[in-house]
Amino acid sequence: MTDNRKKFTEFFMGTPAYNEDKDYSDFASLTAPLNMFFLICVVLHTAYIIVFSIQKVPSLVLFDTICVALYAAFVIILKYFKGSWFPCTLITIMELFLHQICCVAFFGLKPGFQFLLIPLMFLSVFISNKGEVANLARGVIVFVASVTFICLLVFFNDYDPPIMLPPDVSRWLLILNCGLSLFVSVIYTGRVVDSIDSKRSKLDENVDEKIAAIERMQHQIIISFSNIIEARDGNTGKHVKRTSEYVEALVKELARTGAYSDILTERYMHDTIISAPLHDIGKITVPDAILLKPGKLTDEEFNAIKNHTVNGKKIIEQSMSDIEDEEFLKIAKSVALYHHECWDGSGYPYGIIGSEIPLCARIMTIADFFDALAAKRIYKDAMPTEKVFNIIKEQRGKKFDPVVTDAFLNIRTEIDAIAKANAD
Repeated sequence: MTDNRKKFTEFFMGTPAYNEDKDYSDFASLTAPLNMFFLICVVLHTAYIIVFSIQKVPSLVLFDTICVALYAAFVIILKYFKGSWFPCTLITIMELFLHQICCVAFFGLKPGFQFLLIPLMFLSVFISNKGEVANLARGVIVFVASVTFICLLVFFNDYDPPIMLPPDVSRWLLILNCGLSLFVSVIYTGRVVDSIDSKRSKLDENVDEKIAAIERMQHQIIISFSNIIEARDGNTGKHVKRTSEYVEALVKELARTGAYSDILTERYMHDTIISAPLHDIGKITVPDAILLKPGKLTDEEFNAIKNHTVNGKKIIEQSMSDIEDEEFLKIAKSVALYHHECWDGSGYPYGIIGSEIPLCARIMTIADFFDALAAKRIYKDAMPTEKVFNIIKEQRGKKFDPVVTDAFLNIRTEIDAIAKANAD
């Protein structure tokens, strides 16, 4: 007996069989509520048949018998025949709307604006699921619409039933019809809401995963390209890794202290970290004879070196022109162009001063300077990090932004650990 009941319940309320087909698997969570909706309608109209049979109203018995047959047919059709959930849902909404009008017509009610509350409840499912306010709004809409609809029909409407039933029976049938139908509507709407919200969340997760994968791929391409360029002047790929990690640690420390909070948004921090490997991309335009020269550079050669900042900006503009992320491009170009500018105006290529230098470049400047001294190169040995920190401290307010310098010195233990972990 238990197995039969289980099979019966599964037939009417379980996921439709056709949803095992992969092409229709996405519709399972929507067609299951439709099954439940039609099943409850079968039960409701069966109860009407009993009441009208007792009251000896054959016309209504016939009407509800037809309804039971139709709803049972809907369950079977939905269970075994393929079809898009959208027209099924649309038909259901239309059925509910017309069902209310037809049923109350037996009680002599005139259709009015209150019937517009029915589709309003269903439209509420399309409110975004993000945030407690949106969820509360949907609940309020469904509840208020349901209560208002019943009150307007039952208590604020003159009616003259074409089928003479005892007044109490007539009124309670009206309340039962409206109440149970709207109760079914609320349940169905809730199920559809959950289904749509689930699909939205899944879609958002898929989009986020795709975006994250694309960003990882782009970042890896940037790092690989930067490593190739850095290798030309004797650096290993670890220079790019070290400076990127210095920048990441530094922006997080600045954010922790609340420094430049008007600038250092999550997006700005992210783009600054991603842009760090591109700071010396302009070196690809510097001839090897100059870039690898072990001795002192002439003024002309030094000017060629300094031009790597301007050329780096141009390369980013030209090679990344198809990227639609304007904020990222702006920061990447600033890092490449201004990372040799100094707080006191003694830097290059333009000699700009203080806050005229973009914050992302001021962060890159100190990270690049530290690695230039603390890392070993083919033409020099590594300087002890303790000495490098002292030089940076001396250059506070001169070469480096004072606030950025303080933040960098605050995390000297972390910076030192990064340097040792990625030593050449």
